[in-house]
Formats: sequence, C-alpha cells, structure tokens
Amino acid sequence: MRMPCFMRNAHRFSRFLSLGRPTHQNPRFILPKCVPCSRRNLVTEPPSLPTSSASSHELLPKDVQTRLSITSNSPSNSLHNPKRLPVSCPGCGALTQEVDPGEAGYYTRSRKNVKTYLRSSDPEAPPKGQEDGGTEKAHGIVPGSEDAVRQQNEDQVPETQQALLPPVCDRCHSLIHEARGNPIAHPSIEDIADSIAESPFSRNHVYHVLDAADFPMSLIPSLSKKLSLAKPRSQNRRSQHSFSHKPALSFIITRSDLLGPSKEMVDRMMPKFLSILRIALGRAGQTQRLGNVHLVSSKRGWWSKEIKEDIRERGGGNWLVGKFNVGKSNLFEVLFPKGSTDQAPDYEELQRQQEAEALPAKNDFLQENSLLPPPQPEVPFPAMPLVSSLPGTTASPIRLPFGNSKGELIDLPGLERGGLDKSVQPEHKLELIMEHRPTVTQYNIKPGQSLLLGGGLVRITPFLDENDPSTIVMAYPFVPLKAHVTSTEKALGTQLQQRESGIESILAEGVGVEMASAGRFSLRTNVTKSRAGSVIRAGVDPAKLPFQVYATDILIEGVGWVELVCQVRKSRINSQPTSAQQEPAKEETVEEESAKEETVGPAVPTSEQVSIESTGFVPFNSPLTVSNGEALSNFPQVEIFTPEGKSVGQRECLDVWQTWHTGKARNAVRSARPRRPMKGAKKREKLAKRAAAAAAKET
Repeated sequence: MRMPCFMRNAHRFSRFLSLGRPTHQNPRFILPKCVPCSRRNLVTEPPSLPTSSASSHELLPKDVQTRLSITSNSPSNSLHNPKRLPVSCPGCGALTQEVDPGEAGYYTRSRKNVKTYLRSSDPEAPPKGQEDGGTEKAHGIVPGSEDAVRQQNEDQVPETQQALLPPVCDRCHSLIHEARGNPIAHPSIEDIADSIAESPFSRNHVYHVLDAADFPMSLIPSLSKKLSLAKPRSQNRRSQHSFSHKPALSFIITRSDLLGPSKEMVDRMMPKFLSILRIALGRAGQTQRLGNVHLVSSKRGWWSKEIKEDIRERGGGNWLVGKFNVGKSNLFEVLFPKGSTDQAPDYEELQRQQEAEALPAKNDFLQENSLLPPPQPEVPFPAMPLVSSLPGTTASPIRLPFGNSKGELIDLPGLERGGLDKSVQPEHKLELIMEHRPTVTQYNIKPGQSLLLGGGLVRITPFLDENDPSTIVMAYPFVPLKAHVTSTEKALGTQLQQRESGIESILAEGVGVEMASAGRFSLRTNVTKSRAGSVIRAGVDPAKLPFQVYATDILIEGVGWVELVCQVRKSRINSQPTSAQQEPAKEETVEEESAKEETVGPAVPTSEQVSIESTGFVPFNSPLTVSNGEALSNFPQVEIFTPEGKSVGQRECLDVWQTWHTGKARNAVRSARPRRPMKGAKKREKLAKRAAAAAAKET
C-alpha cells in the first residue's frame, strides 16, 4: 500500500531531523535569558505558516508538528525571508532597526533599492510589467501561444541570478553617495576580547592590522595579554609550538604601497620594520620570534594572496583587530576567499555541511547579552563591508562565512585612535587621509626658519647654529598636507592664529591657544653611507669623511611622516660636553637630598636601566626627555608643536626618499658628437710643419 503524499513528506522530514546533534556551547557563555528580535529593534515580521493544509498538519505526529514549527521560525529562514529586511546591515554590521533614523542600521522602506530588494525576493509579488494587466496584453501577445511560452521561459531566470545583494542602511547609503555620516562610538579592548571569546569556532586566528603611514603608532600594546592569545614563540631554535587552543596572533602592515612604487623596493625595507616593531613591543619583543609579520598592500595586491590561501585552508574564526582608519575594511575585501562555496568540498567538509543542515534550528530569537550578531548568508560573492574615511564606519562585527561553513572572516570595529581631526575644520578632515603615494618635495630649513604643515597644524623648528649658515635641515614631508617654510616668528604667529598671512590654514577656530610642544627629537639615525654613496663608491672610506649625515622620521598619527636629514661636521659630534656638564657634581648632604625628593620627587629609572637596550621609538604623548646628563645636544635636534602637544612620535629613519631616488634612471639627453681634445694641438701642428719642411729640403 502506498503511503499518502503528506505522510511521505513527514517521514522524510522526521528522518532528516533525526540526523542532527545538539550544538556544542561553551558553558561559560551560555545566557539563560533571551529576547525576541523586536526588542533588539530588528525589522522582522511573523514567519509564514507552512503551505500544507490544516487537516494534513493535524494528521502529523506531535513531535513532527513541533519540528515543523521550529523550522518555520529558524534563523536561516528569517535571513532569507523575502518579506523582511536583512537582520544586519552588510556595510557597517549594525542590527536593522526602524526606530531612530539618525542611527546606524535604519532602513527607509521607500528607498528605491530597498523596494527593489523586497519586491525581487518576494515570490508572491507580481513580476514587473504585470501589475497593470500583464506583459502579454501590453505587448499584444495572445496567452497560450508560442510567443507567450517563449516570453515565459525568458522571464524564468534561475534563483541564483534573481537573488540580489541585501541593501545597506541609510547611514551607509549617505556615506557612499554623499560622503557624510556620524561616527560610531569606538569599543574598548575588553569588548573586543569578549567578542572573540564568543566565537563559535574552536580554532581562531587574530590579525593585528597596522598602518604603514605612521607605523608603529597604530600598535596596540600588550595585545596578546589583553586578548588572552597564545604565547608567541621565542627566538630560541629549540622553542616549540605551545599547541594551545587559544587564538594565534599575526601582524599585517597595510598600505605598504605608500612606501614605494614597486614590491621589490618595499620588501627591502622589511628588516627595518621588524627592528622597529621589536623595539615598539618593549621587553617582550626582545626575544619574540617575528615570523608572523606581513607587509601587505590592498591596493596593489602585494602578499595578500598568500594570506588569503592561509585563511581558506585554516578555516575557523579569522578576526581583524586594529584601530580605526588603518585599512581593515579595505583589507577585508582582499583577504576574503570569494567563490570558495562553489569549490568541490572533500568528505569531511561534506559531512560537516550535512551535520550543520541537519541540526534542529533554534527559534528566531537573539541573545540579549551576545556581542556577536548572526553571520551573513553564505554566498559565493557576498556584499563586502563599507570602505570609508569616516572614523568608526563599522558599528558591529561583520561575519562572512566561507567554504561551506568551514570558517568565517570577521571585521571588528576599530579601536580609539588619537589624531588631529578634532583640530581641523570639518570640510578639511578628509585631507588628513593619505590615500595614495604623495609627491614629495625637498624643503631646506635654514637657521631661524620653521616648517609649517597644514597652515600651522604642525610646526617643526630645528635648533641650528645661526653663526654657521651652512648647516641646514632637509625635510621630506610624506603627508597629504601642504608644507611651507617661513621664518620662525611668522610661523609662530600663524600657528597661534594671532597673525594674518597668505599661508592657507586648515585649523579650526580657537585651536591656536591649544598649541603646545610635543618635545624635542634628536636625529640619531646615521645615513651617511646612503647619502654619500657617490663618494663612497669612488673609494673613500666612510670613517675618514669629515662629516656625518643623521636623519629621523617624525610620525604624525593618522596622517603620515616627515623625514628629516641634517649633515653636520664630525668634530661637532665628537666634541666634549659643555662646560656646565664638565663641572664635577657637588656632594649633597642628607638634608639636601631629602629636600630635593620632596620638591622634585624620587628618581625615576631611565629606559637603559629597566630594559635590555635603549628604545628608538618615542610613542605619542611622551616627549623625548634627557636624564642623567645625557649629552644629546651634539646631535641635531628639532622641536615639534601640535594641538595639546599630542599625536607625534618618532622612529628609526627608513630612508624612503633616498630609496626612491637611488639607481633612478636620468632623463636621456641626446649629446653631440664628442670633439677631439685640444690638449697639445699647437705642439702637434708645429711638429707637422717641421716634418713637412724637412721633407721639402730633401727633395
């Protein structure tokens, strides 16, 4: 006897659900309280009932009826429900809401692309052109004829081609088309740690994204400790992997195309980046093995393919962590393994996919205290996160699965980052972002002059000997701001907004009173070999040169860097300290020492006393100080002035300017035919005349 149709379907569905297994959850993060989507301001509608009739549904067993009701309310169905908006915005990750139009995640249903998305994904909606009588009648096609059948076959597009990418929220729409929007409050490092702890994968990998423009100012100190990451390997050749279930850490330095026009030129700078990163990591970085550092360019595609293959093969959770405006969203689009769903999976992937599909679906509820939103639907080519210069574009973690649920790539919101955007006029804030490699010009700063960037946003004043006008400081600003060299008196009045000048300024009103010194910075990187290359190539020993060339990189957080170079006489560097420093220290009594401690405070140990070796990187908000009579005055020095004396740092000079122009082919100039040298021409002429006269006499 053949089983009725609805009973066969119920039997198959019951067998399908019996293959599932309960999901493994970490008991540490199980939340007893859940709230419906309406309390999270999600735009949802009641799920549609099964299409089967009421009588057939009542004839099914109770457990099958319960499973049917659960399946109809499953999140997967809610994500693809044609009458609903997406659960979260694919551009910024904010949960969908229709309460506050000024916040992220708000959708206007009357917007054209939103209406198109809802209409195209609704199977009950009439096709376009049939709302007012049908296409056949409009074009004079008789229903049932061959033309009508042909037209019907053309209208039947496959489901994969009919599906449209979900639209972005109104905030992302304004950022794309009007370049305006409100930034999102930046999360703390504790929030990032809690989000990673809620990962549904047992294997996770954290990518710390850094910016090459102000490297290493975008470095988050003690990131491994704050995120409870796996302990990195040391430089000892016998050190082994810890085989820990904690997430591993890798460093990605983005926007490396700002450092040079070719990949080979940038790769030659990698040893310097490793040295700077080791110093910036502090004591822990002295013995750490830095084999997990990648110098990547999302714009040019340098070294991004290797990281993408690692993400594809590893699977699991891959998290992009970093400060805002370091290029995480742009890097996300390059690293995401697109089209991995269409690849033929192996047996383990097929089994994992079948188990995931066979799991009993949960109700359409979101956990109240969960920091992770639901993942986006897995498609071969999903919508990528929005790339914008606005600080705080990403509002919530954006999860994109790949490889048939083998892994996810998660873009996290950017952490707080200092900068000068608050001191700039609103219409000039985008000028602080260096989007492409700038055209760098050499500026010579003579004694009594200063360099202004942005019309007074940053002022660089060197300390030069006015009695020696031959000593100058050469500045190479790798910043998108306009540079101007003027007298120090005029530069001071322009920066304090106390004097009108012809220099174009982007400072906001009232910022001049906030200008303060960020400290004095010494040019201590010896670049004599690269700067005096022609003399050295001629065979001169560099140690015998009467001069030395010193340089440094002054970092401006979120903007770029300025390369400063100065050539000084070797006698100045080797000179003894001043007479004030040569005086012997006077013996102080116990009373004088105690009085000094009360007024000045206890002695603070220097960096040489507490660390393995002295650091060359000066973090922002920490001016360079000289203690214990260290004679830094022998080296060239400059003083930097910025709003509140912040957002300035220093690193070892990368010598980018000289790298760009070393070995550069000169313009080919067609020269004339070389002339015969005139040396000894008269003597040769006399000898020729004498020989001719002697020959005449003989004849």
